[in-house]
Amino acid sequence: MQFNKSIIATTLLSIFALSGCNSGGSDSTSTSPVVQTKTITVIDGALENAQICVDLNDNNQCDKSDKVLPQLTNKAGKIEVSLDDATHALIAQIIAGTTKDSDEITPVSYSYSMITDAGKAVITPFTTLANVDPQALSNIAGDLGIDQQVLLGDLSTSPKARILARSMTPLMTDDIKNIAQQKAKFKTIINKIEEAENNGTLSQLENNRIVINKDGKAEIQPLVKNIADVLVGKTWFMASLNNAQNQHSGVLSANFKDKNNLEFTERNETENTPYTINKENNNIVRTFDDGDTDTQKLLYISKNLIIGAMNNIDEAHDLIVWTTNNLDTQQSLPVTTEQFAGKTWYMLADNSDTPSAEPTVFSFTFNADGSITGSEPNKSSETFNAGTWSVTNGVLTTTINDENETDTYINTVIEKSSDYMVIKEKRTDGQEVNYAVLFNNKAQAMSILKQWNNLEVTTKVNIAGYNDITELSIDKTEADAKNPDLDSPTITIKNGKVTYLDSIFTDGTYYVMGYNPNQNGHNLYAYGPLKVSVINGRVQDLDFTNAPIVHATSDLND
Repeated sequence: MQFNKSIIATTLLSIFALSGCNSGGSDSTSTSPVVQTKTITVIDGALENAQICVDLNDNNQCDKSDKVLPQLTNKAGKIEVSLDDATHALIAQIIAGTTKDSDEITPVSYSYSMITDAGKAVITPFTTLANVDPQALSNIAGDLGIDQQVLLGDLSTSPKARILARSMTPLMTDDIKNIAQQKAKFKTIINKIEEAENNGTLSQLENNRIVINKDGKAEIQPLVKNIADVLVGKTWFMASLNNAQNQHSGVLSANFKDKNNLEFTERNETENTPYTINKENNNIVRTFDDGDTDTQKLLYISKNLIIGAMNNIDEAHDLIVWTTNNLDTQQSLPVTTEQFAGKTWYMLADNSDTPSAEPTVFSFTFNADGSITGSEPNKSSETFNAGTWSVTNGVLTTTINDENETDTYINTVIEKSSDYMVIKEKRTDGQEVNYAVLFNNKAQAMSILKQWNNLEVTTKVNIAGYNDITELSIDKTEADAKNPDLDSPTITIKNGKVTYLDSIFTDGTYYVMGYNPNQNGHNLYAYGPLKVSVINGRVQDLDFTNAPIVHATSDLND
């Protein structure tokens, strides 16, 4: 039997032990007291991975003297709290880039908090308003023609309440009391809902959110609940946000012909390939004739803009921008001076000189005097003189100061909405073309960056004194683990753990081998396989203490 450097693997991840499942020594005659609990549901849609804070000092905010529960809400937005904790007001902390709203398929892009009074079973925008301004809630109930108790319930019986709830949250913040300052905007949203009801079109709002645009008007914003609905029947153009990678690969395109097949074009070569959508983790997997796969995890999804991250185990996971307009176009969508003057835009970009992905967010304030003030909010709060800007004949030109260099860029706006602009920056000396996405909402840009940072996770590995174990491999069957494909990737152990991209493998049972690919001679060993379970794309910690030792008699390099 041969073992080589590629001895195994199609996956490896980590799963945190569920609360209450840890084992340990105990007196078999003793029993733990049963803690009585109450089920609490956090709703806009159902909010998964929301953090619950018990407001012990009753000041409507989560501070150091309060109790933060270690567990997060489940997929249904539910969590068990002790009856003692339920005697206090409960605060739900919705975390940008982490909390998932069942109304949409990507995590929420803004953080906010909601509260419910002691003894209540749900936490919603309406329970929050009831806590802060009861009269305002009464007015909303009257405006909608809905009983107030319906608003304070699980919202399942009232389409109007559900539409309003999901439309209120973008106006909320971590300051719970801020909700009282949004009453005029809530009224604008309610008027839009009532208008739809009077026109007989209320059902059309069920898959939409109503937002307040910069002009103070109500605007209907579609919710994305199904990736296929966004992809199928469209051609999407793609380019890396990583400068070095973009210079190498250029613009690609994918025509999603149906729910199973796409036509992929790269450098004028076109091939038809099947693809799949993993709805649990928003992965798009394209399969090649030789069985290899190309995977992207989608971090932001809208009707005409998608931002993904390459999610292959052995490649840099650079950010990829997708648009329905051709990224190769030379014709800029027109912009106006008013869209920039006095406004701050948050640019998601990757200015790396190497293909190693290092995206970041830059804040650019376009001052009325034609100057630009910049900062990098994920690293520092310090601001700097970033350069100058102007709009001429509908085209944005920027001159950017970068350390000892000053470069002028013509910015081709390829895709835009009230929330974002996709731009192609072309240096006037013609030496460089880069892509970036501008968001007018800091939270949205930072949410995407946070999701990217969370792509990598770790699994602890106990090699149990077998110091010759330096790499791991994993496969679906014991036979495959012992006789791996020569092209299978491997995972190197560093400081007692392995690091890998999150959620790139399907759930199920796997077999893991440990070995050293640099063994010499003919007296060679590998350890395992260990039988492990992958759940939600992650595998439990690995312990080789009792692993079988496999004696291989042929050279690893044969």
